Amino acid sequence: MTNVESLERDVLDCGVPLGEVRALRKRYERALESGSCADWIEFYIGTFVTLLRSTHRTRNADPAAAQRLLQLLCDDLGMQLFDDDARRRLEFALIVPAA
Repeated sequence: MTNVESLERDVLDCGVPLGEVRALRKRYERALESGSCADWIEFYIGTFVTLLRSTHRTRNADPAAAQRLLQLLCDDLGMQLFDDDARRRLEFALIVPAA
């Protein structure tokens, strides 16, 4: 499985609808291909917002997938883009089961 496929699977396993998963995949592919800082920032912010807004829409998040995505978004770039409170909100959204 490629990195792109792995990301797509993890986002899908967090309960994000397929159309939004595919949009994130395209952003990720563009960032990988271009290496542009702007493309990476767009991918990170897009992933963060999508996960925060869409988690549990189709099912509860798989804990392993959620952990991998949290690790991605808490790397050096993620630490610059998202403050502690924002990262905690995302973690809570991913780990708390849907009602």
